[in-house]
Amino acid sequence: MIEAWCDGACRVSNPGICSCAWVLRGPNINTHEAHFLGPEPHTNNYAEYMGLLNLLEFLYFANLRNVVIYCDSKIVVNQVTQKWKMESNDLRPLMSKAYGLLTQGCHVLKHIKGHDGIAGNEEADRLCNEELDRQEENATKT
Repeated sequence: MIEAWCDGACRVSNPGICSCAWVLRGPNINTHEAHFLGPEPHTNNYAEYMGLLNLLEFLYFANLRNVVIYCDSKIVVNQVTQKWKMESNDLRPLMSKAYGLLTQGCHVLKHIKGHDGIAGNEEADRLCNEELDRQEENATKT
């Protein structure tokens, strides 16, 4: 079984500087990515959506299907799986794209509790924070 974890992070304020990351593990697979989503500020929900979308796009181009994806954002999981109504016009295109990629790849999206010691989720969270640390460090150098 192939499993993945995605996350987003926002600092300073909400909206603020944001990053996202994902982790993918399975037979012969152990990879991850992190992305800075700036320099313009975004909301934490945007960062969470981007973590899922970056993962889903990677899975699509890698031709990986039937991945169980874990996300600690209730709003992202419940909106993408159509359990909750989408009320944000800004996030609607992200939700639609995520839903399409999720169903096309026959993936399963599940909510997990964040900061609960789940290794994959903790790694995705760490990658988000390392990316934000890197950006803040680079900003102080210039």
